[in-house]
Amino acid sequence: MSINTTRNWLIYYQGLLAIGGIFIFFTRLDGYLTVNQLLISPVGLILPYSIFTIPLFIRERGKYPSRSVFCWCLGYFIVTFLSYSFFPKSEFSLRAFIDRSFSSLFLLVTTFLFADQRVQSWTRYALIAATGMGVFNNFYQILNPSAFGGLVEGRAVGLYLDPNDCANTLILGMIVTVGSFPKKLRIPWILIVGFGVVLTFSRGGILGWIFVVIMIHLTRVISFQKSLLCILVMGMLLFFVVQLGSEWIGDSSNIYKQLDSTALKRVESIIGGDEVLEDSSSMERKEVAEKGWEMFVERPIFGYGIGSTFDYSNTHFSVSTHNMFLLYAAEYGIIGIPILPLAIYAVIHRARGDTRKLGIIFAVFILLISLFSHTILSLNNYLIPFALMAVMSEKS
Repeated sequence: MSINTTRNWLIYYQGLLAIGGIFIFFTRLDGYLTVNQLLISPVGLILPYSIFTIPLFIRERGKYPSRSVFCWCLGYFIVTFLSYSFFPKSEFSLRAFIDRSFSSLFLLVTTFLFADQRVQSWTRYALIAATGMGVFNNFYQILNPSAFGGLVEGRAVGLYLDPNDCANTLILGMIVTVGSFPKKLRIPWILIVGFGVVLTFSRGGILGWIFVVIMIHLTRVISFQKSLLCILVMGMLLFFVVQLGSEWIGDSSNIYKQLDSTALKRVESIIGGDEVLEDSSSMERKEVAEKGWEMFVERPIFGYGIGSTFDYSNTHFSVSTHNMFLLYAAEYGIIGIPILPLAIYAVIHRARGDTRKLGIIFAVFILLISLFSHTILSLNNYLIPFALMAVMSEKS
């Protein structure tokens, strides 16, 4: 077998791993199978997945496509290791140490896999398919509320379990793939993703989608008239969902009676302006954020240690901060504050041309959702867009 033939087969092998990673990790299939007790842990999949890349790494003689991503992952692991080593051990600290170590490894592996130009192209098409599948799953779950289950009853989540993670992941998929479409097809793609986001009934997701559409206009990815059309159409769609949903809930004989009326109130609160729904979720988010800030103020230099914001004995809450900046500030101290901004910088700072426009949208959206989520750098469905953005920036 000739060298060229061998190289081609390795490229196909690399593409298979990359596309497989999209449909396992970006779709959140790994987490879904774990919750349904078909896998022990989604972290357990990362190790064999990484081992499969070793022949490719040997072929490249240890060369890594992005020095900035490599340096960030190494630094993130060092900070994680030191925090784990010098603070009291607990179940929560061990779990956080394992999760964040594997997150560093996963970002390294996926960035390496996506680096080849052909594989990068295949990966973007796979992301389009995976994002479209997420939209379809949400629509199917609205028709069949018990189809996938989830952490919040009555809201479409597909395989993502959490409606906010579902909405955010679909939007990220849209950001990194919209440039793959001809300009005349970008509006339909944006609207399709927007429809999937609306079905999650995530207030943050819906507002995030509208914000991204505005950013796409400001960076001239689409024209003003078309971006305005997107917002108007989505507003009409929101109104349609509210009105039709109210009829569904009012009709006890309808199959849609299983839908949660709180989800519709969420949409109404967005349309109603000042009439914001103060549900238990909103109150909890406010309280855990305040606790995270108190922990940082009490120990601003070194923090409380890795995993401390998940420890009920420290916070008296069963969830963490719902804020990436507060999580790292409370656990790592002042050194934790720049972790996320540096991750964003590592993946977009070399971007040029149209990729730079997408990089700006990506960066602003990540910073925005990080104010309301503490899972951005721990869930693989978020890390895959980071990896793809990094190689797109390098190739630009």
